[in-house]
Amino acid sequence: MYFINKALEYIFLPSCGVCGKLGEGYLCIECGKRLEKYVINKRNKLLLDFESSAPKSFFNSDLQNCNKIKSEAIYKFHIFKYEDLIRTLIIQYKFNDKSYLYKTFCEFIVKNKKSFDFIKSYDIIVPVPIHQKRMKQRGYNQSELIAKDLAKIAQIKCYTNILIKTKNNEPQSTLSGKLRKENTKNVYKLINEEKINNKKVLLFDDIYTTGSTALACLHELNKANVKQVGILTLAKD
Repeated sequence: MYFINKALEYIFLPSCGVCGKLGEGYLCIECGKRLEKYVINKRNKLLLDFESSAPKSFFNSDLQNCNKIKSEAIYKFHIFKYEDLIRTLIIQYKFNDKSYLYKTFCEFIVKNKKSFDFIKSYDIIVPVPIHQKRMKQRGYNQSELIAKDLAKIAQIKCYTNILIKTKNNEPQSTLSGKLRKENTKNVYKLINEEKINNKKVLLFDDIYTTGSTALACLHELNKANVKQVGILTLAKD
């Protein structure tokens, strides 16, 4: 379905992913205003010290072999509140074969100065990976599509071969907070770490709920000698 949607982009004029209106790109002016109602646009410090007891209790593992992140703080940036129209669009995007909606989300993010400036402050964007089995079922990684487009426009690199998902675990959306933490342990693996050494790395995911997925990925990214890491999510639940 993803490749069909890509082919259709070259045949037909872009249409608004929300209402279908032609001629105003992938997000029309009116629908752009509708999405504005759900904007958070807030950058927060992630209170996480990889030398403290907090991540050790979270992962229940020894992090002594991890290098210390050089940045003074880890920042997370959420664009939307995960509710109403945003929730509907993201569910359609992920589960109803509407891969074309990545263009709509990207158009909004790029036009939003706060979010786009946050992206441009990094060297590399790394999307949260999905397992190969789920990729075959869905046909695309929803975070990867957005991350690639954002990287191209912001003129930074997007690496999809830094983190891999080694286990096809249960979908996080079906689990409670406590089970989500357990569900993300030993699921992600860092590879090709030399590509991100001494770089500012931005992790991108679609939804941030308990932070379990993001923390599991940061745990792996921290094994490289990264200069700084951050988290960007489309929506905060």
